[in-house]
Amino acid sequence: MTPVASVQNRYDAVDRSEAMVDLCEHETLMFLPWASVHYTEASRAVLDAARRHGVSPRQVVLARSPRMLPIPGSGSPEHVAENVAAAGLELSPDEVTAITTNA
Repeated sequence: MTPVASVQNRYDAVDRSEAMVDLCEHETLMFLPWASVHYTEASRAVLDAARRHGVSPRQVVLARSPRMLPIPGSGSPEHVAENVAAAGLELSPDEVTAITTNA
């Protein structure tokens, strides 16, 4: 088995660890966002991107980086499907900038 190095940290639309996500991208580590479902309605940039892509705000938060891996655990099959679908969502560089600089 190959060990998988990862970082787990709080990450939602308001309380973000952008520098850590960037470091994980640079070092090819996985980033496991804790509480990614919180405060998604508080960020205009997240809401705008969700509307443009026809997805939920939580999916936009999870699509912030290809190194983002949702923490397992769900209350419904729909939630699991939404998390999986977020992995295929590609945000534009402008959307990522807006999301990472605008709460």
